Amino acid sequence: MESKPGFPGNAFHHVYQIGVVVRDLDKAVHMLTQLFGIGPFRETVFPPPGRGDMDRRYRGQPGDFVYRQAFADLGNVELEVIQPLMGDSIWTDFLEKHGEGIHHIRFNTYDIAQLAEYLADEGIATLMSGSGIRPGTSWANFDTEGAIGFTIEVMQAVPGTNGLTPLHLDAGDDQAPA
Repeated sequence: MESKPGFPGNAFHHVYQIGVVVRDLDKAVHMLTQLFGIGPFRETVFPPPGRGDMDRRYRGQPGDFVYRQAFADLGNVELEVIQPLMGDSIWTDFLEKHGEGIHHIRFNTYDIAQLAEYLADEGIATLMSGSGIRPGTSWANFDTEGAIGFTIEVMQAVPGTNGLTPLHLDAGDDQAPA
């Protein structure tokens, strides 16, 4: 299959993360750890304490959502478990429509604006976006569920990092799992 003009190279050739939406993060993390030996998990609340001014957008408007998340490494792919806490978000939408389950896969890029423009030109809107936990990063979730059955997320990565979530989430530490 030939790529369309403007296609962002190999941006979609390496999965960095699988995201799952749940109603009870503690229960999900406990079961994943006890039954399957997955972990350890790195947990945080978004926006992190003291960083409430972080950019958050939902369906093109300023967003006021808060959520808990936990991350664990599954080889070269990160598992993100998300529990919405308050506000409208694509995660509360997902829970209402589908219940708990696999929500997205994430790819990384060094030019999220170019990738978002390419997808917009293809008729794929940005559903939700915001600042990343690591300073200098940002993320966007795109309206791909109807076309492919799940959401595509893209993270603007910081050059010189491995693109995974930092070990010390609330401190903004640039260390990340190897």
